[in-house]
Amino acid sequence: MHDIRPFMDAFRETGSYRTPAERLGKLRKNSWWTSFVYNVRGLGGSMGRATWLSHLGKFHDLQWQECGLHLLWETERMGTEVIIEGFENLKGIGPAVVVGNHMSLYETFACPALVRIFGDVAIVLKESLMKAPLLGQTFATRKMIPVSRKDPKADLKAVLTHGERFLREDNTSVLLYPQGTRQSYFDCRKFNTLGVKLAQNAGVPVVPIAAQTAFLGVGRYTKDFGPVDTSVPVRFACGPAIQVTRANAKEAQAQCVDFIASKLEEWGCVEVRR
Repeated sequence: MHDIRPFMDAFRETGSYRTPAERLGKLRKNSWWTSFVYNVRGLGGSMGRATWLSHLGKFHDLQWQECGLHLLWETERMGTEVIIEGFENLKGIGPAVVVGNHMSLYETFACPALVRIFGDVAIVLKESLMKAPLLGQTFATRKMIPVSRKDPKADLKAVLTHGERFLREDNTSVLLYPQGTRQSYFDCRKFNTLGVKLAQNAGVPVVPIAAQTAFLGVGRYTKDFGPVDTSVPVRFACGPAIQVTRANAKEAQAQCVDFIASKLEEWGCVEVRR
């Protein structure tokens, strides 16, 4: 894997990144072989390394970030550009609730690695992933808030209770995907208010992140390992921190949704349902 420290230092300073021409591989044609190669090298490489290191008791914060950022390097190796912007908005704001749209497994690994460059982060994660063979052991070493997605009331209580503790006591941001399940489109009406509620309760800002990760699709037989579309750049954009109070909670929610929807519409690769 790459030495990620130069990338982290530069990204911490600028909050942005665009694949340099010299790092961009020859564009691969979309095919089952391209998808197979990426899933083995990218996802397989990241998961395999994470699982092995956690088994050895050596899976620490830096190694976690290496595994997440490894997806970016493998994407570039396939000839697909990676463009990241706006993460300077995370500088100096302290712990925050970070909310984003959810398209694929890609951002589950890459987004925490990017956010963590600016401070510690806990992730709201589907409970079944915590119980998955081998991979569950890896996730268990990180700061996680597991949710079932079967009992909304219990999930709400878990996120608010544990999330507030991370934010207030551990000085740790919380990253979650309010729309729940992964979708190839963005439905503004299904982007729930959980992130804004948590930010309001904890007295911290909420920060929206738009993700365009259609590069990695949802698989037919298993959602995690899907087809690769090398023609679509991978993009992340971080919006401004939004202070949340009881009086402006609805407005804060609308601002988060509008930022994500506007970015996806600007990029023109994802259907937005308003």
